[in-house]
Amino acid sequence: MRCFNSHFPLSSQSLHPLPLPPRGETHLWYVIPDEVKCSSLLKQYLEILSPCEKQSVLSFCDSELRKKALLARALVRTTIARYQTNSYVDPRSLKFKKNSYGKPEVDWQQVPDVSWPPLHFNLSHTSSLIACGITTYSPIGIDVEDKKRTIKNDVMSFARRFFSPHEVEHLASILDSEIQRREFIKLWTLKEAYVKALGRGFSASPFKTFRILFKPSSKNTSSIPEIADLTESEITVESSEFPNGQWRFALLDLANTHYASICTENFNEETSSPMALRVWKTIPLLEDLCMSGTPSIITIGGLVKQLKWIK
Repeated sequence: MRCFNSHFPLSSQSLHPLPLPPRGETHLWYVIPDEVKCSSLLKQYLEILSPCEKQSVLSFCDSELRKKALLARALVRTTIARYQTNSYVDPRSLKFKKNSYGKPEVDWQQVPDVSWPPLHFNLSHTSSLIACGITTYSPIGIDVEDKKRTIKNDVMSFARRFFSPHEVEHLASILDSEIQRREFIKLWTLKEAYVKALGRGFSASPFKTFRILFKPSSKNTSSIPEIADLTESEITVESSEFPNGQWRFALLDLANTHYASICTENFNEETSSPMALRVWKTIPLLEDLCMSGTPSIITIGGLVKQLKWIK
C-alpha cells in the first residue's frame, strides 16, 4: 500500500476531476476502512474537516470508531469535490445543512463561484465498508449492510415488527433459515434506501407503510458497448403517498461482502427506465479504481446498466 511520507497540499491533482453525472445516472463510491492504514493520510483527512466535524471525530475514544467516522466525512467531502465544472472546489470549502428531517445536504449558497445543477448525495456505512452515492437533479438514498450481519432476534419476529404483511408472508415462505436471513437483509437495505431518498428517514416513514415488490421485466438488448450489465428483474415500491413508477432501485452485491441498495427518482414514470450506474472503489486522495462491470459489482435486482469508465 502506497503511503505519503510527508505533508502535501490539496490541489486539483489530489482528486481526479470528473464531469457531473448526467440526469438519470448514478455514481457510487466506496472505501474499505481496513485498507486505509497510512497515518499521514488519516491526518490529511482530518485537515479537510470543519471544526465541528473534527470535534465530533475526536470525541470517539475507540480508535477504530474514530477512524471510521473520519473516513465517512472525508469520503463525502472528497467525493463531492471531484465534480468540477469551471473551477476547482476545495473539499474544505464545502458547507452542509440538514433538511427538516435531519438528512444532510450541501449548502451550495456557501460555496463561492459555483453554478451547478443540483447535486445530491447520500452516505451509508457499516463497520467494514463506507459508501457515498451521487446524483444530479434527483434525490438519492443508499444503504449498505454486511452480508454476514446477524439478527439479534428471530428474523420473523423482527420482520413482523417492521415489514408490511406481504413482505412478512414472503419471508415466512422461505424455509431455509440462512436464505431467509439474507432475504431479510436485502429487503431492509431497499426499504432503508427508499426512506433516505425521500429525505425523511425511518422515523418519518415507517417501514410498514410501504411495500417493496420484485417483478420480472423484459431484457434490454442495447448494443451500447460500455454497458457491462443489465438485469431482468424490476424492483418497485407500493405506497399510498407516491404513484407507482416514481422511484427506481438497484440491489447490488458489493465486493462480495456487502449488499448495497440505491433508490433514485425515475424521470420517466410511464416506462421502466434502467438506472445507469458507475461504481468506484477509492482511498481518498490516494487511488481510485472503477469497479463497474467487474466481478466485484454484481447486480442482484433492479433494472441496472453498469457503465464502464471511458476516458
